[in-house]
Amino acid sequence: MKSKMKIKMKIAGKLWGLSAILLFVSCAKGFDDNETFSGGVTNTQLESPENISFSTLTNADGSESLKLTWPVVMGAGGFKVNVYNMNDPVNPAAVVADSIVDGSSMVFPKLEDTNYRVTVQTMGNEKLNNKDAQTATTQDYKAFAAVATIHESDEIAAYVNAHIQDFSQDQEQCFVLEPGGVYTLDDIADFKLNTVTFRGDKDNRPTIKVSANGGLVTQGGLKIKYINFECTDMSSQKGVLCLSENPDASITTDALGYTNDGANSGFYVINSPIIFQECNFRNIPNSLIYGNKKNYGIKDFRITNCIVQLNNEGSYSVIDFNGGGWIKDLRVENSTFYNLNTTCSGYFVRYSSSSNAQPKKTWGNTDNTGSITITYNTFCKTMANKDFANQLPNTNTLTTTVQYNIFYDCWRLYQAIQSQAKRYTDGNTIWGITKASEGNDTGGRTDSNGKPYATLEDPNFEGPIDLSFDLAQPKGGVNFKPNGSVAVGNKAGDPRWYK
Repeated sequence: MKSKMKIKMKIAGKLWGLSAILLFVSCAKGFDDNETFSGGVTNTQLESPENISFSTLTNADGSESLKLTWPVVMGAGGFKVNVYNMNDPVNPAAVVADSIVDGSSMVFPKLEDTNYRVTVQTMGNEKLNNKDAQTATTQDYKAFAAVATIHESDEIAAYVNAHIQDFSQDQEQCFVLEPGGVYTLDDIADFKLNTVTFRGDKDNRPTIKVSANGGLVTQGGLKIKYINFECTDMSSQKGVLCLSENPDASITTDALGYTNDGANSGFYVINSPIIFQECNFRNIPNSLIYGNKKNYGIKDFRITNCIVQLNNEGSYSVIDFNGGGWIKDLRVENSTFYNLNTTCSGYFVRYSSSSNAQPKKTWGNTDNTGSITITYNTFCKTMANKDFANQLPNTNTLTTTVQYNIFYDCWRLYQAIQSQAKRYTDGNTIWGITKASEGNDTGGRTDSNGKPYATLEDPNFEGPIDLSFDLAQPKGGVNFKPNGSVAVGNKAGDPRWYK
């Protein structure tokens, strides 16, 4: 196999060495020549493992890694592993080259939407007089079980509902929009229980015009990437993305066995990530995500590198689980959120119950940690007339990191930073207009290191900041570049405004 492939060795020869030190996972005892691992196998021509299994791991920073596992081969001296990036099958690129692993598993950084080929060859053991396997076991990893392109002439809901495939949740499928296309979403596109990537082109984003009755629905993992959303006409759906109002019994805490570890009965669990990545939104009249008043627990929810412009004068929160729902690990980073109204009585993030939002209530006592990570964002009028957050869990198993953000015309940031949590709040600034900033945000309460939650400072944005986002422009025709000395000194806020 190797002799037939033109292998590009340009990827990360030096970088991989460091990554390998950090990321290899192997059996603690390894392989040696004692009876425990020899299994009585001596003087033998060894065979390579029968198969290789794959699983995706989510790292603390939100990135992903791919874990390889294979059956132990008794009498082995280790395993030689090679990994190739196969996105260009004619010219595979080496990611891991001839790495000797003393164990039966290994982890390496996973690039998004990337296919891999993995080879594992059993190595001999000289002391046991066992010889290397003559051939390696080869297995391909496909990023997606199926990929479908939605053409510009297709209405999105009709296409998705007709072509969604009901795979197991460990198999991901992908719907791809054409570069620069303009689409309509006239009805509900329901991804159901499936794990889905719904994506456009990173360098030439398509635009989806959400009609009055349009919206997205899921009760499984969903990654939405590189898409512009025009939401001006949206009205009947309470969020751009809603969790299903008819959750399936197969994802209850009972069915998944979490109640055996102390979790509450009857909660619905989404363990695969829900992610908004590099998307822009214009004139959202209500929520970005809405829980439909069902007791959903989302394990991993992220908003990264997005601009979310609201035209919300009602009571809907940006992340709205009022009446049912919560998030175990929430990450919001490198994004801008701004509202054209100051009369909204919603919150930026709202869960249904501080008590039920404790991770142990959904995932059980052995998986009882949670996190809220909000870093390098710009918030403007989200929300000017209401607390920044509501009903977040207050427990010492929670880590809250709110750092290097700009909060402008926002109120009561401290409601997002619960007193029992481990709290880290470096580098934030806050400036109240509709309601004056409170002392609890600027020193009345402090983080776990004794630091205030924010410094009182007017960011003095370049402007304009009060326009509907222009989806035809990369930065929408608005400018949130700060001029406040504290914010600028910390490089606080969405990084895009410094470029």
